[in-house]
Amino acid sequence: MPQSDELKRYRCYEIFSQSTGVEIRAAIKTCEDHGAVVERSGRIHLRFFKLTPKTKPEDITQIRFICEPDEAFSLSQMICQVLDSPVPCKEKLNPHMFSAGENSDEIVTTVSVEKWERGGKNGFALTVGRGKDFISVPVPRAKFFFAGEFLRTLSTEQCWVERLEKKMTTSAHR
Repeated sequence: MPQSDELKRYRCYEIFSQSTGVEIRAAIKTCEDHGAVVERSGRIHLRFFKLTPKTKPEDITQIRFICEPDEAFSLSQMICQVLDSPVPCKEKLNPHMFSAGENSDEIVTTVSVEKWERGGKNGFALTVGRGKDFISVPVPRAKFFFAGEFLRTLSTEQCWVERLEKKMTTSAHR
């Protein structure tokens, strides 16, 4: 069957630095029961990525972090706090933890925002860490502020749920 090329619109904001980037976009979490979708809910997807090629096969090129709407809102508030800070600082979301299987170690992923100062230079960054891997995206002030506003907006837009509605049929109402 031929594949149709169709444009699909979705809310997305991408920030690129010299060697890294982050994509912020709307996402959907799906819950299934016996192979049938019974619930869908809004989420916010953060995809941090490297623009440089792998130097070793085990190198990671991207890390994804899926936020619930209230987490994305908290992240937007943290960005505002960091922007308003007169001194360098760092704020972190609560870590996400998951296990790849019964006998595997728990994997911890963190997202942080920071105002940094090094060697007479200063700026802002969005960073994700998973285990020993980190991707940091240096961001100019205006883009950092916009990312916070975008997260704030997405957090309320993605605060929804679709649930399978069970309809009751009774013979008493005939």
